[in-house]
Amino acid sequence: MSTRQKYLILGSGMQGRVVASDLLRFDEGCEVILGDSEEESLEKGKRLIKSNRITLEKVDIFDVDSIAELMSEVDVAINSLPHAWEYTKSFYKACVKAKLKAVVTDYWEWEKHYEFDEPLKKAGGLVVPGLGIVPGFGNICMGQLAYEFDQLEEGAIYCAGLPVEKGVAPLDYMVLFNVEALLDLYLTDAETIQDGKSAIEKHLDNFEAFLIPGYGQVDAMKTDGLYSLNKTMKEKGVKRLYESTLRYPGHYQAMQLFEKCGFFDKEPIEINGVKVSPREFSEAVLNKTMKKIRGARDFTYLLVKGKGLKDGKYVEKCYELLDYSDEEVGITSMERTTAYPSSIAAIMLAHEDIEMYGVVEPEKIFIGDRFKRMVQELGKRCIIVYEK
Repeated sequence: MSTRQKYLILGSGMQGRVVASDLLRFDEGCEVILGDSEEESLEKGKRLIKSNRITLEKVDIFDVDSIAELMSEVDVAINSLPHAWEYTKSFYKACVKAKLKAVVTDYWEWEKHYEFDEPLKKAGGLVVPGLGIVPGFGNICMGQLAYEFDQLEEGAIYCAGLPVEKGVAPLDYMVLFNVEALLDLYLTDAETIQDGKSAIEKHLDNFEAFLIPGYGQVDAMKTDGLYSLNKTMKEKGVKRLYESTLRYPGHYQAMQLFEKCGFFDKEPIEINGVKVSPREFSEAVLNKTMKKIRGARDFTYLLVKGKGLKDGKYVEKCYELLDYSDEEVGITSMERTTAYPSSIAAIMLAHEDIEMYGVVEPEKIFIGDRFKRMVQELGKRCIIVYEK
């Protein structure tokens, strides 16, 4: 491997651009290829990322041979493509063909990723999926707790991405990632661990009160955010585990009402002779209604809590972070906390000889000394992780 690392980022949207900027800033002398099918998106990336070490490539992600050929030029690839399995599947196929190390930011339909476990192992490739905030750094913190405890008995992940001020945005929320993915989060029943076995919590149900330091009481709703932790923590004997998404009071109640009124139905209905999907209509309206308000700061909060046996005592330990948007640069806190774990992971994969192959969960790789380094690197980016 060359001393000057080279990265390929597929997807030049908000997250892809932040990842590219971060790699260029923190991996001295590295080169980045930013690939996308949309020329307009690439041009925006060119305007925002002013560096002579970045190359823009118009690509067709579904042309596996050409993507694999592009991958053969780099040390690590990062998938920042849209939130859909067909994109991720094509990315995996190219990784197998190129025998590459790679990072996938998305982890929707997480079980499907394992289709490529054996092909990657045979090819000598490694893909780490789900490297954002949740899934991503939340999984890593839970993996670290399981690593530290003699026996982790139970755990919980609480995550919020919210406006700093209540009452500024409609529904007290600003879209910090795409609405389609947001509604998938709200409308998917949550898989949790109860008594060491998988259990399902109905979506848009079972709120609990939660206090965010400095922001007061919010609603915590169990969402389907454990992803691979459903597998890895059951293997470690964890008895109870769940993930909750935090919103200001009233937000989830509005979503419940929208669902009951049929606004999230996918079956088209006819209006004045035109067939319209209520779900697609609602996505378009909410995308406009809840769009990021210029100058309105947002924050991301994460608390990962574990309880269990450690050094002969039953104890509780937490990892916590609170991060804010950079309005001067124009980066939301969700972009920061989602992009930076993936860029840090990519740098670590590029510079370390990690002898793992196949589809490997982030909570299995970034623990111990690698967890300490991940936390240190986040700190360099002004994202501070606290132990409690």
